[in-house]
Parts: sequence; C-alpha cells; structure tokens
Amino acid sequence: MPSARQNALAVGLGLLLVVSLVAGVLAYRQVPEGQAGVQKEWGAVTGTTLEPGAHWKVPIMTTVQGVETRPRTYTMSATEGEGEKSRADAITVKTVNGSSVDVDVTIRYRINPSQADTFVEDWNREQQMEARLIRPTIRTVLRDEASSLQTTGTDAIYTQTGRAALEEAALGALREEFDDEPITLEAVQIRNIDLPEQIDQTLDQKEQAKQQVEVEKEKVRQEEARAEQKIVQAEADAEAIEIRGEALRENQVVLQQRYIEALKEGETIYVPTESGGLTLTRDVTADVDAESTTGTNTTANTTG
Repeated sequence: MPSARQNALAVGLGLLLVVSLVAGVLAYRQVPEGQAGVQKEWGAVTGTTLEPGAHWKVPIMTTVQGVETRPRTYTMSATEGEGEKSRADAITVKTVNGSSVDVDVTIRYRINPSQADTFVEDWNREQQMEARLIRPTIRTVLRDEASSLQTTGTDAIYTQTGRAALEEAALGALREEFDDEPITLEAVQIRNIDLPEQIDQTLDQKEQAKQQVEVEKEKVRQEEARAEQKIVQAEADAEAIEIRGEALRENQVVLQQRYIEALKEGETIYVPTESGGLTLTRDVTADVDAESTTGTNTTANTTG
C-alpha cells in the first residue's frame, strides 16, 4: 500500500498541475482581428498596445482590453431598433418657420490602432465616447443649422441644398471635436428628414398639381405640333398646285391633251389662264341625245 508520504506527494502534484493549467489559461490572451489590445496592470493603462494574435500576460495582475479599430457607425433614427437605441432616436430640430422636423443621421468613424491606449485612457469604451462626445455634438450642431433653414421652398431643409447644409455643419463640428482625439471621422450622412404630416400632405398635393400642369402642357405641345404639321402640308399642297399650273401654262400641248382626255371622259377640267382660270365641262347628255338622233335617222332612211 502507498504510504502517507506518497499520497501527499500525489495530491501535491495534482494540485500543481491544476494550478498550472489555470495559470496558463489566465496568462493567455487572444486579440481578435480588427481590434487592438490595450494592456493594463491592476486596471491602469500601461501604454502597451498589442496587435491582433496570441499573447501571454501575467495572470490576475495584467489584463488586456480590446478596442475595435475597424470603421464603426453610430446611427440616430426615427425607426425603432434601427439606431443605437431600441426606441425612436431621431434628432428633432426646429426650422426658421418654427416647424418640428425629425432628422435621421449616421456617423462613421474609426479609432486609430496606434493610439488605442490613449482612447482607453480618455473614454474607456466606444459606447461611452459615442454617448458623451458624438451624440451631444451632433444634436447641437444640427439644431443650430436647422434654425436657419426653411421648412418649405427652394432651399428648404428637405431639399438637396438643405441636406448638404446639415451634413457640412455636422462634419465641421465633429472634425473639430475629433481634432485632439485618437479618432478619425470618415463620414456624416443625413439619411432621412421627416416633415410634419400636414406639411407632407401639402407638398404631395403641390407635386401632383405640378405633374398635372406638365401633362396639360404636353397636350398643348402635341396639338401645336399637329396644327403646324397641317399648315406645312397645306402649304406643300398649295405649292404643288401652283407648280402644276405653271407647268401647264408653259406647255400648251400638254394642256390641250389634258383637255381632250377630260372631254372624252365627260369630266370637268380647270384650265389656268392669265386672268385666273377657266372651267370647261363636256355635256355628256347632249352627246347621248345626238347619238340617239343619228341612230333614229339612219333607221328611217333604211326603211324608206
């Protein structure tokens, strides 16, 4: 049987193995791709930044906090669940006319990997920076800029000009705020501008009226085109008649031939003259009567 010394030795070795395994697990730290690891000792940032991959650290005393270095987006939207908040989170602004307008906005930024330790010292985590820096800045600047824009009109808040003004103001304010921060601003996008329902209906009616006016204008253009086409056709026909008449006046032989042919067919022909024109018509009835008389006389002579 094993002695008590041997049993104690076995238990000690077992405990040592367990402790070693636990220590190995605690000493290993994997930094995922797209993140930078910020090393801390007893919770304080040491200034050491770890690249993605496997690393060893001193258990318990040393910890590694991951900071996402890929582009991030922060969205404030009127659609529930679309933005960072589960509820509707659009920015409500007032125009120069006093109308309340909801603005959806998305900010895209990234944290500089080489300054991830500074970011942790200043903000600790991304969500805290978004809530304390991005959110109040963007709300303030959009409200200030919207107060100088009209609700409706040529350069209204919902037009391309109005959107560009809001985006430009937001970009300028955030760049100024990010100037001394380990953050790079990539874009600000005004995604949607939701006008009051009554104004929306008015704009829809106005747009429908504009479309109807365009339809009526197109009808007028088509009628004018058809009228012009008829005028051109009439002018062409008149010119053709004039050319034909001139040709007949200059070629008397052709005119006489046309006259003879018309008389044979019992037709009416218009003969142009210097004073205007002369209408000639062959009396077909007279010819028929003449033929009938001739036939009767011939029969009578034969009988006699």
